[in-house]
Amino acid sequence: MIRPLLAAMLFTLFATPPAFGADGDPKQVVVPIRDLDLNSAAGQAELKARVADAASTLCQPAWMTKSPDSEFAVRYNREIYRGCVGRVTNRALTRLHAG
Repeated sequence: MIRPLLAAMLFTLFATPPAFGADGDPKQVVVPIRDLDLNSAAGQAELKARVADAASTLCQPAWMTKSPDSEFAVRYNREIYRGCVGRVTNRALTRLHAG
């Protein structure tokens, strides 16, 4: 029972990434930071919120906005979305702090 489910999940995970960045989906979002004091805790918190908001925009491709047809699809889309937002946010903040 677990093997077919695991195989289906792996297939779906490997089949899904090409859908991101399809035509019409944003591939880049500019986050304004000139007005932030990045030396303060409030400025850092606002930066993280802005980057997470931009990541949210990037991580919701057109195919994900259609209503899912099952509870599994709802949970699956939610996990894909959360993972994407987390990775994109961390990657952007790491790049910003590195350079």
